[in-house]
Formats: sequence, structure tokens, C-alpha cells
Amino acid sequence: MRYIKSLLILLLVAALSSCSKSPVTVFVNGKIYSLDGNNTVYEAMAIRDGKILEIGTTAKIKEKFDTKDVIDLNGKTVIPGFTDMEGSLVEFAKNLNFINFSNVKSIEEVQKLISDNAKLRKEGSWVVGYALNELNFKEEDLLKFDKSLLDVSAPNHNVYIVNITGDMVWANSKLLQTLQITNQTPDPKDGEIEKNEKGELTGLLFDKAVNLVKEKSPEISKEDLASSLQLATLELAKYGITEVHDRTVNKEAINLFKQIIDSNKLAIKMYGILSAGDASFEEYLTKGIEVNYKDFLTVRAVSIDYDGALTLQAASMNDKYKTDIKNTFLYATDEEIETTFKKAIDKGFQFCIKSVGDKAVTNNLNIIEKVLKEKNPKDHRTVLEYIEFISPSDLSRLGALKIIPSVRPEETMTDIGIIKDYISENNLNSVGMWNAMLQSTKYITAGTNFPYSNYISPITLIHLLVNRQPLETTQGSIPNPNQKLSVLDAVKAFTVYAAYSGFQENTKGTLEKDKYADFIVLSDDIFIIDAGKINNIKVLKTVVNGKIVFGK
Repeated sequence: MRYIKSLLILLLVAALSSCSKSPVTVFVNGKIYSLDGNNTVYEAMAIRDGKILEIGTTAKIKEKFDTKDVIDLNGKTVIPGFTDMEGSLVEFAKNLNFINFSNVKSIEEVQKLISDNAKLRKEGSWVVGYALNELNFKEEDLLKFDKSLLDVSAPNHNVYIVNITGDMVWANSKLLQTLQITNQTPDPKDGEIEKNEKGELTGLLFDKAVNLVKEKSPEISKEDLASSLQLATLELAKYGITEVHDRTVNKEAINLFKQIIDSNKLAIKMYGILSAGDASFEEYLTKGIEVNYKDFLTVRAVSIDYDGALTLQAASMNDKYKTDIKNTFLYATDEEIETTFKKAIDKGFQFCIKSVGDKAVTNNLNIIEKVLKEKNPKDHRTVLEYIEFISPSDLSRLGALKIIPSVRPEETMTDIGIIKDYISENNLNSVGMWNAMLQSTKYITAGTNFPYSNYISPITLIHLLVNRQPLETTQGSIPNPNQKLSVLDAVKAFTVYAAYSGFQENTKGTLEKDKYADFIVLSDDIFIIDAGKINNIKVLKTVVNGKIVFGK
């Protein structure tokens, strides 16, 4: 009996000793918003092996964990790290090698950037630009866009610029000659090679025609792309992004990510979303979903585009456009949507479908409802992405069908100002119904759509969701002002709700014991600061799996 008591004492001592091991890091003296069910606010966290070992008061954490690795937060605000629901890591990485045109506002600036870059390269090489934003230009300048303007800057280089939405390429004469694109080249399906009234090429290619250029652009070597991807994730970490849902990945990209993860050089996490119709998705249907590869990579979703941007007249709307519609096509048929959704359900993949216009939402809800009745999956978490317009009758259907709505606040706020130029102003009544969608479904997520957007920062999008005003100006008659989100819900769109959308609510999205230590330190308290100043908040630190990947 004495022996058994002694053994029990030894076991108890060993257990207590194990609990008192120093964690990798202790963060103290902070204002830590856990975003748990009670939105509990703590002061300190102890972290070991990438997860939160304990969370509580500074005094308690310091007393329990005797470690030299202590980081003083100096009273700063801490929240869970942001999950960006829409971004392309590979394209963003590639763009680090190209010219960024997002802030360019004149033809003269375009020409100077091209000329300066061409001087650094051999004749015959490629000069590539991205993120050109047509909204930055005066209308009279837009009408002047022509290959001849680029010829002046670099006549002996292959020059092209992709616009910010990725559906237009502006090329010079040399590039058209290199790719043997002439006025006799037929337009590809769902695309246009623009010609002027004389039948001459303008150098502008639209929609699927952009692939005539992008697919022939010289490939970046795997080694260079791997290096660029590492830099890209470090760059995204500056904005507090700890995970990205990427709709543009394929098998090759996933394998490359794994190589970087294996070498411990990937700064943030990735949730891979395969594309319907792509060979990679078909392979994964056989292989099955892949969850949490070395704590950094999950592949368990498939996406399909049904319609497109309002400014391209590609959003499927119940109303007719005011002018002749260039894009009378939809990007996917009902049969393709239904078939892909069924395949996804059968193999446990999440289904995401781009649905911009109100007619698109109605149509896709009809298909989803039909498939759900037939398949009756337990937990499908289907996402309707890019929702910009929605009919009142469809709001309740979102909740009834357990759909997760995902929005792009920047695009919505931009389109609010120009809707009347494209379609009846009555559509302003159904635009950006953020709060109504949240009330119906209890969830709403958002994405920056980098690199095809003006803003990478989720803080900027939180500002838009909360204030429902453009960043540069204040408009007195923004439609549906009651559709703003509270600061808490806007933050949850990038944390709690985003984690749920990725089936990750048990491991991330909130700061709680045993969850991943993915969090950010902010310059100001986002829940107290004046709402109009949210966009002024800076990310001071970004921590992923307990490791500081940005900040000191």
C-alpha cells in the first residue's frame, strides 16, 4: 500500500513537472480579444508547439510559466489572425517580378514605367505590368488606349499590361507580332480581340482572349517562383493575413507549396480551392481531400464561376443592361454546376460558386436546393462567392439552405457609384445586403481578391464593411445604410466566420486553449477607435503557429 502511494506521488509530481515546462513563447500585458463565445478579453498567452497552451491574466501566466522568452505587448490590442477568403498566392508571387500599375492614373505614367523597365532588359525580352485600374483614368484617356502608346515606350520589347480584374490585356505591336496575333485571328470562345473601325488591331484583348497572351508569357522557373512565394507570404503577413483561401491553385502549385512547407519557409497558411473542370480536381476526386498538411495546407474545396463583373456586363441580373450587352454568355451551365456539386458532395469537398448578380443567386440557389434534397449531406458549408446583388426572397433561402455568403466590399462600394450607368437605379435597393445576409445565415465572409484589387489589407475591407463609404470621399446617399456591419461582425468575417467556412472552427478563428497561435497585434483597439479611423490602424506583429512572421 505504501508502495502504491509513493508511486502515485511520483506520478503526480511528474504530471505537475510536465505542466510547468516553459512554453516556446509567453506574450504578456496585452488586450487580447479571444472572440470566443463570450468575447472574453485576456492579458496574456503561453504558447508551445504552435498552439495556445494557456490564456489568462499576466500575473497567472508569469507565475505558472518561468521562461526567458517573454514578449511584452505594452497594452496593445491582439485579435485572431485574418483569413482572406479570396486571393491568389501564385499570381501575387509572380507579380513581384512585374510592374505594379494599381496607382497609375495617366497615360504618361504608363509610358514612363514601361520605358524605365525596358531599359533594364534586353531587346526582345518581356515587359509585363499588372493591376492597371481603368477607374483611375479619365474617360478620354481610356478611349486612347492603343498598342501605339506602348510602342513609343518600348518598340523592341514584348509589352503587355493586365488590368486589375484580370479580364483585359493591353499589348504593344511587338508582342502581337511575336504571338502571331493578327486581324485575321479569330476571337476565342467567350473572348474578344478588339479591332478599330478600320479593322486594325488596337492591342486590347478581353475576357478569354487574355489567355492568348498570358499562356504564352515566359514561365518563371520553379526555383524563382518558390523564392517569390516565400516573399509573397511574408508580404501578406504585413497586413495581418495568416491564411488565404486560394481559388487559383492546381496540383503543381500545391506540390510547390508542400516543398516550401517542408523547408519551413512558408510564412502563412493556405486553403486550396480547386477549379471545376481542371484536371487537378479530377485527380483529387480520386485522392480525396487533404486536411492540414504540416499545419499549413488544406485542400478540400472546388469552385466554379457562374457569372462575372457588373462593369463587364457579365453579372447575371434580372434587369436588362442599358446598353448592348457584350457578354451575353455565362461562365458555366446549370448542368456543369449540378454535376460539379454532386461530385464534390460525394467526395467530401466543399463547393464554392461565384454569383454576382441577383439572377445568378436565384438560379444557383435553385440548383443547390435540388442537389441538397437528393444528396442530403450532413455538413456541406456551400459558399456563394462575390454576392453583390440579392433579391429579398433569396435572403431567407440562404439561411434555410445553410449557405455561407461571401462578399467583396471593395467591388461593391465601387459599383454603387456607377450602377446607374449600366442598369436601372432600382438595383441599388438590392446591392450590398451584408447585414441581411448575416442575419439570415449567422455567417458572412469577405476577401480582398488580391492581386486583382486596389487593397490587400483586410483592415481596409473591415473599414468598408463598417462605414459603407468609399475611402477617398464621403457620399451622403449610400443605398441601404442599414446594411453596415458592426465592427465585431466585420472582424469576425475575417476570423471566426472564415474559420467556420473552412471547417476550421475547432482549431482557429478564436484565441483559446489548444487552438493555433495565429494572431496579430494592432496599433489601436479596433473595437474602441472611431469607426471612421479604422483604416488608420496598423498591424504591428503577425504571429503564425506561435512564430512571429512580421514585426519585432
